[in-house]
Amino acid sequence: MNSKQERKIKDLISKYNDILLVSMRLAIAEDFVNLMIVNRDDSDFVLKDLFNDKEEFNKLILKEFLKKNRTSVTQELKYMKSPLPDFQNILKKKNKNSSVK
Repeated sequence: MNSKQERKIKDLISKYNDILLVSMRLAIAEDFVNLMIVNRDDSDFVLKDLFNDKEEFNKLILKEFLKKNRTSVTQELKYMKSPLPDFQNILKKKNKNSSVK
């Protein structure tokens, strides 16, 4: 990845950051609720009224999740395979096919 591409990705992340944050918050909260439902040992959950304020509930879950996993999440990010090469190959094929026509 060249510096121009990296800058563009960083700019787009900044642009879409709020949306991505909400998406992540919702995904973690949904998985958390599903785990509580599946694991019946949590059926006596006494904070059920917290479900009434979904925004507060989702923020709390994300905050606690990140607090407990900040180090492991950042460690895993170091080893994630970059999707960029696959994406570049798709673009090359697409460009090649469109120039043949």
